[in-house]
Formats: sequence, C-alpha cells, structure tokens
Amino acid sequence: MHLTYSLLTRMSAVVAAITIAASASAQFDGMLARVPRDANTLILIDAEKMFGSPIADRERWDAKRKAAFEAGVSALPPDASSIVMAARNDFESGRNAWELSLVKFIGDRDVSTVAKRFGGEIDSISGRMVARLPNDQYVIQISPSLLGTHKPARRQDVTRWLAATDKTSSSETMSPYLLQAYGYATKVGTPIIMAIDLAGVLSPTEAAARLTEFETLAGKQEQAAAIVKLANSVQGATFGITLGDGVLGAIRVDFSEAPEVSAAVLKPVLLEVIKRHGAMVDDFENWQPSLQGNTFMLKGPLATASTRRVLSFLELPPALAHSMDLAGSSASSGTSASQLYFQSVFALLNDLRIKPKTDGYKTAGQAAIWYDKYARKIDQLPILGADPTLLNYGSDIAAALRDANSALRGVGMNTSLRTVNNNASGSGPQASYGSYASGGYGYGFGATSFSYFNMRSGDRVQDSANAAIRMQERVSGASTVQTIWKNIDEATAMIRREMTEKYEVEF
Repeated sequence: MHLTYSLLTRMSAVVAAITIAASASAQFDGMLARVPRDANTLILIDAEKMFGSPIADRERWDAKRKAAFEAGVSALPPDASSIVMAARNDFESGRNAWELSLVKFIGDRDVSTVAKRFGGEIDSISGRMVARLPNDQYVIQISPSLLGTHKPARRQDVTRWLAATDKTSSSETMSPYLLQAYGYATKVGTPIIMAIDLAGVLSPTEAAARLTEFETLAGKQEQAAAIVKLANSVQGATFGITLGDGVLGAIRVDFSEAPEVSAAVLKPVLLEVIKRHGAMVDDFENWQPSLQGNTFMLKGPLATASTRRVLSFLELPPALAHSMDLAGSSASSGTSASQLYFQSVFALLNDLRIKPKTDGYKTAGQAAIWYDKYARKIDQLPILGADPTLLNYGSDIAAALRDANSALRGVGMNTSLRTVNNNASGSGPQASYGSYASGGYGYGFGATSFSYFNMRSGDRVQDSANAAIRMQERVSGASTVQTIWKNIDEATAMIRREMTEKYEVEF
C-alpha cells in the first residue's frame, strides 16, 4: 500500500442515500481498534456490501472477482470481506512514516504461507505468529481470519503497536476526523471510504506560496486571498463511493470556518489540486459543487472507467492480497523462481506501455501516477530463489520507472513556474512543434504550431507564449520518458539473453 495521496475525500450521509445497515459496524470488528492514534490517512472497504450491490449483481462482479483483482479492476482479494488501510503521512516529504493494512477473510489464513511464498522469516510478537519479509514489512496473524501488515519492519514498533491496540477501542485511537469518516462506513454504510486528516498541515505562508502557481486563480487577487485563508482552516477531506444501480461518488472538504467564496469558485481550485497530483478523474469535471456551513461538497456519477481508475489507487501489499495462494505455488509447473520473476516484470512492463492510454489520461501528471504504481508492483514481487543478477535488474527497472514518474510530474510543475514568470511582449520567436509520440507507448502530444508575431493584444501574446511553454515542457517530458523506455527495453533484452544462457531455459 502506498498512501501518498495529496487529497482524499469523504461521502456525506445525504449523498449516500442508502439504508443504514447495523451489520456494517460488525464488518470492521477487531480492525478499527488497530489504527494507531497518530494515523492521518484511513481507507475502509466493505467488500460484502460492494459486491452485493445491484450494479455488481447486474455486471456479475462477484463471478469475476479474482479476474478483476488480477486485472487491477478491484483492489480486493476474491475472498476478502473487509479491508482497512491506514498510514501516517509526512506531508513535507510526501512519504509515510508507517503504513498498515488489515484484511478480514471469509476463511482462515496462515501467515506461514506468506513467509514461504515471499521468502520471509517466521517470528513471534506478543504471542502472535509474524513473518518478516525482505521488502521491509511484517505480516501479522492477528486472528485466524484476520491478517495485517506493518511497514517499516521495526520489531519494537510492531510490538508496541500490538500491545497498545490490544487494550483500546477505535474511539480511543483514531483522530476525531478519521473517526467521523469511520461513521460513514459503519453508520451510513458507504462501502468505500478514503479520508485524510489535514488539520494544521498548511501555514498561511505556505498556502500563499503554493496558490500563486494556480492557473485558476491567476489575476484573481481577492479570490486568491480568500482561498489562502480557507486553506489554513482545512480540517480534512474524504472521498466516498456508493454502489446502487450505478456508481455515485462524492468529494467532501471540511474547514474550521465557513468559506468566503462560492462553491463555483472552490470547484476549479479543488480540481487543480487533484490534477497537480495526478489523481484527476474526468467525471469530476461534471460533478455538482455545493456549500453547507463549513463543508464543501462535489458529487456526481462515476463511469465504469472512472471507477476502475479510483479503485486502482487502493493497493494492498501482495503479501496480504495473495495470502490465499498455496505455499510453494510460485514454483508450480516446474517453473523456476527466476523465470517467474522475469516473466512478472516483463508482464508489468507490457501492461504499463498501454495503461495510461487505455486509462484515458489527459495530462502528464495523470500518466505519471502509473509509473510510480508499477515501480511499487515490481518492488513487491516475490524474490525468494530468484537470481541475484535478475533482482538487480528488477531494482533498476523500478528506479527507471520512478525517474519517468518524476519527469512527467515535472511537466506540470515546470509549466506552472514558467507561465507564472512569463512576461511575453508583442514580438518574439516563432515556435513550431510537430507531432511527438514517446516510443509508440501512448504518450503522444499531437502536432501544434504557435506563431506570435504581430499579435493584436497583450493577452493573445501571453496566451500564445504560455501555450508554447506548455508544449515545450510536454515534449521535454515525453523525450525523457522515451529515453527511459529505450534503456528499459535494452536492459530487458540483455538480462533475458544472459539468464537464458545461464540456465539453458527460455526466459
């Protein structure tokens, strides 16, 4: 699980529009009390409610659960009944101080199976069997049907976490904001909730500095001042999905004081925040904004493709997601661990080549998020018994994908910086850019030509200059990604040849 979302949001009771279910709370029995007091990020998934919805029944989701999970359509293991994910996110570094996942299964599970599959070492902490895996995480047998992970794998931290949460209830551990979000899952019955506690994160100075780069606030000093004040009072944000005959979603942002700007002003600002962090979903553009007291809401329907994109962000550690696999299944049919490792990396790369295109992305930031996602997928592959040289190759590929992620994310940041500082005049160089596609992998930006000689107004000069800047940054980012893909393909061909010659079997 990687929970570096910049903005997660919450579904309100009014938007949920579903019957309150007493059984919802029971779905998370023994799980919410495990969330540490300092958590600021929480995800709750009621799999039984999700797969028991009318749309799931109509589209036969339950019959396709395993295929959907393996294809990335669903983040849920086929026999999971409920899932809780939590983290302590360091907003300054963008990294998690710790993260944990809890999965309740329909049947019993054995953590020793996970250790065998992923090359872990069995230990015992606070009377529970645990497996320490090579990727710096513990898998804990909390109960026969409940498994958890904790990262990083610091034994003392896990010992203290288990001891502390053995004695407390959820109301004693979670922050008030996350506890409020928990209520939407248990009292209202919303099957998918993602919430983040943002109280005290932004200072007025930091908010003002960041918002100066926003295109939606350019030239709107009065609105910008009100948004800066509002940003300093943000308490948290939550995203919720309700499944009925269709899929409905809502974004909710809570403040400590009532906004001094309208919902129509807040919507584009929120969408720009989401876009800047590569988490934009096209359906958000058509959602209806509203203000009620200290709360801003954005709500509307989600198309199938958009729902798939949202669910793809909910990544469970493979150690939990695949804990139903039989011990030793990774080496079935006589296939070596090295072959399986290479084939897994190769398959992930092939999927990544087309993922942003099929996902329907429209910005470099949206494409960038897939590179980070797939780098983590490679990091989390089982490594037990795989050739060390092959493991080094996998590590290098993951690093290359992160470089591509940085390059694509840099497109938006560099564009914003350059357009803010741009002072184009009525004359300037002519810029023309032809069609550019990154290695045929779906990252093309189309043919565009800009000429800003003899413009009739300063606004037209500025607009054309900014358009030229945007194209320059896109081409630069795409060029970097193309080079990275070329290096990946060369490294893949080389390691495949080396491993085939070494083991005298086809890789």
